[in-house]
Amino acid sequence: MSNKLKNPKTMRRSPLTRTQLLPIAPATARVFSLKNHLALVAMRNGRGNADLASELIKTLYLTFFVCKKDRLDPPMATFLKAETTLRACIPSDTSGAWGIADDQCEAIEAVLCAHDTQLASTPLHQIEVAKARLERILKAGRFPDLNAMHQIHG
Repeated sequence: MSNKLKNPKTMRRSPLTRTQLLPIAPATARVFSLKNHLALVAMRNGRGNADLASELIKTLYLTFFVCKKDRLDPPMATFLKAETTLRACIPSDTSGAWGIADDQCEAIEAVLCAHDTQLASTPLHQIEVAKARLERILKAGRFPDLNAMHQIHG
């Protein structure tokens, strides 16, 4: 028997569990959906805060990462508009008002609806991979740049 360490790339991963192969439970999906939509309502009413804006931004990026790159739904322009709107709602003075005007919510609503569909139909393991990717980027102290990512991979 050899004392050589096995190459991690050649080692087999453990098979995915039934839970990982299925979408999340409908009740759990509704909780996530409600949380996101209420965050948008609060922001729309000028009663937002850093936590609500953060949740919406994370949902935007998570939704983008879960989408199939060859068939983005909603289209890339919608993701970019939602990203611009959410970044613009962050006040320079964090004690200021956190809000999004009604006429700027359409793209965010489209992303939230796409996320709702993903939660209902995407296997959990794919959502976990996207979430881990987002967490790595955020831990590095930056936000993803959707325009640059789309140009590289699109």
